[in-house]
Amino acid sequence: NSGGTFGFALGQLEISGFTLDQVANEWVVIYIQKDGAVRFDSAEGYLGRNNFEVAALLHGKYGKKVSLAICGPVGEYQGLLAGISTSDVDLRPSRLAARGGVGAVMGSKKVKAIVVDLNKMPSLHDRKKVMGSVKEYNRLLDEQPAIAVFRDVGTAMMADVQNHQGGLPVRNFSAGQLVDPDVEPMKLGGDFIREQNLARGGQTTHACMPGCTIECSNVYVDESGKEIVSPVEYETLGLMGSNCGLTDPDDLARMNFLANDLGLDTIETGAMMAVLMDAGLAEFGDVEFMRSVFDELKKGTEQGRLWAQGTARVGEHYKVNRVPVIKKQAISAYDPRVVEATGITMMTTAQGADHTAGNLPIMDCSDKSVEEIVAASLEIQTQWAAMDSLGICIFGRSVTSTNVEFIMNAINAAHGTNLN
Repeated sequence: NSGGTFGFALGQLEISGFTLDQVANEWVVIYIQKDGAVRFDSAEGYLGRNNFEVAALLHGKYGKKVSLAICGPVGEYQGLLAGISTSDVDLRPSRLAARGGVGAVMGSKKVKAIVVDLNKMPSLHDRKKVMGSVKEYNRLLDEQPAIAVFRDVGTAMMADVQNHQGGLPVRNFSAGQLVDPDVEPMKLGGDFIREQNLARGGQTTHACMPGCTIECSNVYVDESGKEIVSPVEYETLGLMGSNCGLTDPDDLARMNFLANDLGLDTIETGAMMAVLMDAGLAEFGDVEFMRSVFDELKKGTEQGRLWAQGTARVGEHYKVNRVPVIKKQAISAYDPRVVEATGITMMTTAQGADHTAGNLPIMDCSDKSVEEIVAASLEIQTQWAAMDSLGICIFGRSVTSTNVEFIMNAINAAHGTNLN
């Protein structure tokens, strides 16, 4: 679910995946080359640096025709907030495999970065049929009203939806609505952000990976038209924005960039910061405090290392009554007391609080029995597990979930299988 070019690059080299066994003796950069060679280079000179600087240095050494996966400075000391940052289509290290402390695992292996050569389209059983399937998939997407909304507004539109129905995390999940949209504009919502970004010259459509035609990502700019961050997504708006008491998208975007530059999960980091505020360390909406938290995390101070262990452990340390976690992972931007079917998903998934295992964000559960809600969660979890196994974007599910035979035929054309 991270997007970016890293999985794309592996696919071009016909690599399904790889496993890092044991631990390197010294910090390394792993270089996977298009001729099949794998090289282990010294990571000296990259350690302790922020991700955008590391990416620039790596591209300076290995060239532009590579994709990167980077362990940030918090991952180096195995902070559980750390994700693995991968390259976007414009070489930003801003697409994250964020949740579950995977950056800490990478850090525990002493792997600072993995560099993969970009190559060419891999061999396909019937290339002509596959390309025809791609064309047909795009045609089917173009017919879907939901896809038009994703293209126009992006995932940020969910902030408007959840603010309306009361499922938005606000000030450490103490409320479900940031503003009354009938009284004032929802500035952290997709509609406001889109119009402001367009007026400033930003990009409101942006592909999260090569070949993406939904383009629900964005490039957010300031008043002068200078890029602040890419992308601004709903989960970040919810957990690092409204949940921390922010109301201005510019403030949120700057915090978003700081998180990206350190390679942090914005859900876990935002939830942790809100717990700190609830503990009395700062007022909700204190942007300078949030900036100071990033500084401590970057430096790896004693305090920073405590905060880097995530929402559950920070809440326990400060004896905060309301700590929004499931299985010690921060709840994402769907309050399970309101978005109940997704709440069931969050509780039953192994990782805990994982909305990407099966999300039903607009299902009205008010007239549903517990059995009906559980059944709906199980059904969507099954569908999304299938899509994840196939590498299909969940945002295209209005096409893929209703055209199973079409997807099956496309797989057969690509791999020479005989699924039926």
